[in-house]
Amino acid sequence: MKREGLWTAVEIRTSKEAVEAAAAKMREWGAAGVAWEEVDPLGPDFVPKFGEVYAPGEAPPGGAVVRGYWPGEPGRWSALLADLRDWLDRFPEWGLDPGEGVVRAQEVREEDWANAWKRFYRPVTLRGGGRMLTICPEWERVEPRPGEVVVSIDPGMAFGTGTHETTRLCLGFLLDRVVPGTRVIDVGCGSGILSVAAVKLGAARVTAVDLDPLAVDAARHNAEVAGVAGRVNVRQGDLLAGVEDTADIVVANLLADLVERLLPDVPGRLVPGGLFIASGILTEQEERVCRSVEARGLKVEEVRREGAWSALAAVKGKEDPFRF
Repeated sequence: MKREGLWTAVEIRTSKEAVEAAAAKMREWGAAGVAWEEVDPLGPDFVPKFGEVYAPGEAPPGGAVVRGYWPGEPGRWSALLADLRDWLDRFPEWGLDPGEGVVRAQEVREEDWANAWKRFYRPVTLRGGGRMLTICPEWERVEPRPGEVVVSIDPGMAFGTGTHETTRLCLGFLLDRVVPGTRVIDVGCGSGILSVAAVKLGAARVTAVDLDPLAVDAARHNAEVAGVAGRVNVRQGDLLAGVEDTADIVVANLLADLVERLLPDVPGRLVPGGLFIASGILTEQEERVCRSVEARGLKVEEVRREGAWSALAAVKGKEDPFRF
């Protein structure tokens, strides 16, 4: 007899650098929802400046816990657990640290997990370009301070809360580069966090693209919540396929392989002097990706790093001065 409202929570205890890979694999294998928790989401050297308080949670020191949710009791998912353990064992082959490398499952009721992840999501503040940007969950109220831009986000089941290194690296570049009138293309927009932040920082319009329909829905919702839906065009698509707009900035918070797959289409979408921002690149992949970027006629202008991750900013056209 089927027991209604019961789910299996599958937990992977791994390293911070493996969070995205683990979350993506869970979605690929049918998870209805994915959430993760890091013991130090803003990095081991982060010093609170604005009274931020972070719940210590259950993540191992220097590591992370990624949880996926499947309908039904754990007995239904024994094969899935075995496959996940085999997959995790292969991390060293791909240059990823498995961390604790533990996979386990427990039975939970739907009401227990549907909103539990929200308690680990707190406001994140970044500075750049003489400005201050705070990303906060939709269910919390933040009163902007003078000169502060506040972006409220409800990520739902889409990637993008502002706490991950790759997202923060992209936001930092946007803080420095977006000025009133900037046109942006956000590839792999996830929750729409970068698109909404760009408009809040002054972008005239943003084209946001994601292959995942859940991400498209989340991005549209967040643009509406932020009051910028009229300037954010969200569409479902595979990278830049079918995108005909040109932009001053193309930003892609993906993974290295997807960034390289995207590269042939980037120069055609950038105006002369336009900027390509790419993140989701492991530090050991940085040189390879930079070479691939420059092989497409873009000049890598700056590389930033945080934890195990790198992000780069590259300009189109050596003869055209960057026009911002």
